[in-house]
Amino acid sequence: MGKKKLAVIDLASDEKVKYKASGTRDQKLRKKKDKPVETAIPVKPIKESLLKKTAKSKKTVKKKAKKRVKHSRSKRFLEAKKLIDKSKTYPLTQAIKLLRQVSQVNFDASVELHCNLSIDKLAGELELPHGTGKKQKVEIASDKTLGKLKDNLIDFDVLIAEPTMMPKLAKYAKLLGPKGLMPNPKVGTITDKPVELKKKLSKGAVRFKSEPKAPLIHLVIGKLSFKDSQLEDNLKTAIQTIKSKNITACHLCSSMSPSIKLAVK
Repeated sequence: MGKKKLAVIDLASDEKVKYKASGTRDQKLRKKKDKPVETAIPVKPIKESLLKKTAKSKKTVKKKAKKRVKHSRSKRFLEAKKLIDKSKTYPLTQAIKLLRQVSQVNFDASVELHCNLSIDKLAGELELPHGTGKKQKVEIASDKTLGKLKDNLIDFDVLIAEPTMMPKLAKYAKLLGPKGLMPNPKVGTITDKPVELKKKLSKGAVRFKSEPKAPLIHLVIGKLSFKDSQLEDNLKTAIQTIKSKNITACHLCSSMSPSIKLAVK
């Protein structure tokens, strides 16, 4: 066997090599300076027009989802509708008799008058000679009323108030407003003589007002249990109060019945 050869390693020189490979402190600082600086890419702001377009597209999607479903009419309703000539306008007496034929319900239905108007924002008071057939509870605003409103209790159909009570009732506008019970000078429920107005309304007087977004008026002018003469009196009074010159079209119907076009003029 030959002699074994031993290799002598110089540790000092090896450390120098490592140190030189990594670089001196000055070399390291130079490398850091030479590195490219990362800059943030500027993002362009979204235009307002694009935001509006996306908002509109969302609205259209919602509107499409809220489409009304057309309900099919019953055979009884369709048969009753055949008795009415759409191309004809009926006089009041004839319309009331026809209304009894087409009304096929098992309860005392309300008789309704629906008018298309030639003017906007029509309001007033209607005193029907035979009433509507429905007793409405009229209340004059007082401290007792405020106590009930505080507990979200409404047990009246019409609320009358004096001008001095309006600041106190303003707190409950969100409760009374959506139900059409907030006293209003345009409707005539704010008055200095609330007792007199209460008597009128209790006897059958009705406050009417056209729809805010369309020139239309809807009124209850009695019940089917009324006599023909009573319904005719109420009809004439309603048309005279609204005034035929303000009416472009007028229809008579009862609950769940087809409508009959009236000859108003």
